[in-house]
Amino acid sequence: MLFNPPRFAYPVSAALEMMQRLRFGTVVSIDNNELQFSHLPLLVDVADDKLLRLRGHFARANPHSKALARNPEATVIFNGPNAYVSAQWYTKGNPAAPTWNYVVIHVEGRMKLAATDAETSAIVDDLIRVNESELPTQWRLEDYNPARRAALLPHIIGFEFEVTKLDPKFKLTQHYGDADKRGAAAGLLTRGTDDAREIAELMLSTCSKDGDKPGADITSHLAKS
Repeated sequence: MLFNPPRFAYPVSAALEMMQRLRFGTVVSIDNNELQFSHLPLLVDVADDKLLRLRGHFARANPHSKALARNPEATVIFNGPNAYVSAQWYTKGNPAAPTWNYVVIHVEGRMKLAATDAETSAIVDDLIRVNESELPTQWRLEDYNPARRAALLPHIIGFEFEVTKLDPKFKLTQHYGDADKRGAAAGLLTRGTDDAREIAELMLSTCSKDGDKPGADITSHLAKS
């Protein structure tokens, strides 16, 4: 279970967009009282602003696929940007401590392994096309040596992950005042990293329209936990 206080609520549409941009996650399950982990490229299928399924493939040599055949329940974790936030960036007199802001998305569901090589082949084709589409020039799938492909295909197994729960957590100190969030965002931008820039932009997106909303003392939130 992911600890996800209500104060970290953020639009689900942003979580879907981030998952489709990341396209890489960690599959976690349990088998015979042992945790299993696999880090995999993924297709994120969305329709009508709803997450339909995830798709990808395992190496057949990976025992995780056999464990999921026995117990298909799993969680897929997408790790988004994260960054340290220094307390020096808040407004003067703010008693808040330093923190670490981040985005993580948990997807719970059931793994359905491909029954045929044709199903696996279709998933591989979609993975290649989606990822190649972002490049200025694309590698042509049609030009790949058919004999080489036929030799490799039996060594992987595709899957569809049927989603039962989507649990995105955007920890962006949403309960802080707008002035504090603007100060923290400015500080983050001085770091010069992609993660810091993205966290700064996300924090600014939680500011009120008029930009002067006061913050809430964290102790008031902790008392409700």
